[in-house]
Amino acid sequence: METPNGRETGPLDANRPGARGSLWLAFVAATLIVCVICAATLLVRSLWQDGAADRARELENMAVTLSEQTARAFQSVGLIQDDLIGHVREKGIQTRIQLVDAMSTEDVHSRLREKISGLPFIDAITVIDETGQLLNFSRYWPIPNVNVSDRDYFLALEGMRGPDIFLGEPVPNRGSGTVTIYLAKRFANSSGRFLGLVLGAMEQSYFERFYSGLRLGRDGMIALIRSDGALLARHPGSAGQSPRDSAVRARTAAAVFATGQMPQLPAGTLDEKARIAAVHRVGDLPVAVVVSESIAALDALMWQRATPLIVAAGLLCLTIALVAWGVGRHLRDERAFAVAQHGMARIDVLTGLPNRLAFAERLNALLKARGGGTPLALLYLDLDYFKAVNDTLGHDAGDTMLIELAERIRALVGPDDFAARLGGDEFAVVVSGVNHESEAAEFAQRLIHTLRSPLHLGLHRIVSGCSIGIVMAPRDGTGVAELLKNADLALYRAKADGRGIARVFVEEMERLVRERREMEVALQTAWREKQFFLLYQPIVEAESGRVAGFEALLRWQHPERGLVNPTSFIPIAEETGLILPLGAWVLAEACAAATTWPEDLFVSVNLSPVQFRGAEAFRQVRNALESSGLAPSRLEVEITESTLLQEGPMVRATLEQFSEEGITVALDDFGTGYSSLGYLRTLSIGRIKMDRSFIDQVETSPQSLAIVRAVVGLARTLGLRCTAEGVETEGQRRLLTAEGCSHLQGYLLGRPGSAEEALRRTRTSAA
Repeated sequence: METPNGRETGPLDANRPGARGSLWLAFVAATLIVCVICAATLLVRSLWQDGAADRARELENMAVTLSEQTARAFQSVGLIQDDLIGHVREKGIQTRIQLVDAMSTEDVHSRLREKISGLPFIDAITVIDETGQLLNFSRYWPIPNVNVSDRDYFLALEGMRGPDIFLGEPVPNRGSGTVTIYLAKRFANSSGRFLGLVLGAMEQSYFERFYSGLRLGRDGMIALIRSDGALLARHPGSAGQSPRDSAVRARTAAAVFATGQMPQLPAGTLDEKARIAAVHRVGDLPVAVVVSESIAALDALMWQRATPLIVAAGLLCLTIALVAWGVGRHLRDERAFAVAQHGMARIDVLTGLPNRLAFAERLNALLKARGGGTPLALLYLDLDYFKAVNDTLGHDAGDTMLIELAERIRALVGPDDFAARLGGDEFAVVVSGVNHESEAAEFAQRLIHTLRSPLHLGLHRIVSGCSIGIVMAPRDGTGVAELLKNADLALYRAKADGRGIARVFVEEMERLVRERREMEVALQTAWREKQFFLLYQPIVEAESGRVAGFEALLRWQHPERGLVNPTSFIPIAEETGLILPLGAWVLAEACAAATTWPEDLFVSVNLSPVQFRGAEAFRQVRNALESSGLAPSRLEVEITESTLLQEGPMVRATLEQFSEEGITVALDDFGTGYSSLGYLRTLSIGRIKMDRSFIDQVETSPQSLAIVRAVVGLARTLGLRCTAEGVETEGQRRLLTAEGCSHLQGYLLGRPGSAEEALRRTRTSAA
């Protein structure tokens, strides 16, 4: 067809506006579909990688935990062996005849039985002479006539070559038939000649029962493997006796102890399945815990997670095509832009949770929809010790911590509830399905428990936790601003009461906050006007009753309130930073006072966790010693186990500096916090102080007495001094002295007094 001007037109004329719009719309739709496919591919790949990384972290965390538990079992055997070998050395035994006379007695047999009575996983302890003959055996008396010179552990240790310790592979016990794992340690006379060994036998089934208590997943497996590839224990499926094929062992050792961070175990290593594994060495022993998952199970899990994403991407492509068919380009582009901008402005980029703006909008809409009728709860969270992680480990570690804890919060929130990150380390959760504050408090406790679980940030194990303030709407407010203000007051009270707890808002809290601020002002005034002073409580030697030193105790004499309890003002001083100049003053005063005492007396000073930040503790201690002239060996600094937990590497570095200067470090309140043999093994600790809670009931409670004996025995074994605090009765004093406690402290032995009274006490004690 021709137009009057001679131009041909038709339905496919590409120059027509409608045709150009259709072609452009088709191009845009096709482009979007390609982008969706590419994005879905990238997301599936990222999901696959993240899922594998998450599983790898789970395996690694489990391997670390299991290796620590396994190491404790071997350490228990090692402590018994070291005690027996020390006994041989103390007696100066040089020949086999002397060894037989000393170690083949019923007294030694009773001693062996007593040492393993509380350790059910130890099958037996055996003393063996240089010929392989049993000299003593914890299981039987009289001792059976058994020779073990053909056993691998005896052959490995008798030549005095290589390490002093040998970890044997599982074999049936010749006495009982039980499959056991042997840990052997040799000993020699003063000239270095082999005298024999102490053998600890642990039931293989103990490790397998212990490992069986963990949830491993479909194809999860835990194995205990020696460095040469010998299989010591395994779950699921009992390991039985380890295969003796050297080629199989060599392949297993090469695969398990590879240098890779997450080794790949080919089929035939642990079973017929190819696996990824986390390997963690057990202390200093030539053995590792291997926690693994089959690659097939991991792939199946990843496909299960990726399938919804693939289906969603396909549906999205179909939707784009339908929308492109029915909607114009301009309207579609404007709406997509508006939606994207709206979402970006309301999402926290780091955690993916709604931000403060989105939280306020949604809460406001929820309050209006309910019209002041059905109640809801607002929980205001603040992470504990987040600033310490940021300051010591860096902002990347802090961001990782926020992301992990946000995921835990998200996992607890129900479909009708919502959570948001309000900024920094502050989060909020709105719980709709509650009718009473007790239900909100119960949910808050679940949050606290979940966030308290340890985090692994690289090589660091962090315990954070949170404090929570709770308000109920409409009881505590009908608007967003009012609810947040009252929730903040409740949170402030929770942190003031000790952190890691939840508090429900009450009207009285406004008054308490005002009093707290007044206390902060009063503390600053007390510091300026020198209202603080020190008292000194004697620490005496248990056997002689002689004064060995004094502990410096900080006190505050307020002109109106009188004597203020340290537990009420020291936490505030730590939070406001006043503890830094105050702690430096305490060190200087205590060191100066100690210079007036006899030179064989020491002074003990408590250090706050805040003083360890930025190496402040070491600078303050050095300044106090230099200004007073006190010898470093006469100063003892006390830290708590929570200080090690909160401040981490900085504390360890400072303790090493103290040790190099000759300053003694005491671990205070031992056994009440996060006690670990690892602290005593790796840190420069010179004294442990038993908390008074154990001493109060030591005369009446078998459990308290058992704890006291264990702590004193541990101190004796590690060569540490042990001080019992809170001794108030003569019976306590006699019992603690009899149990071997080296030093005592308490009202029975002397109440805290001034520096002048301490000086008079030293003169009386010397006389």
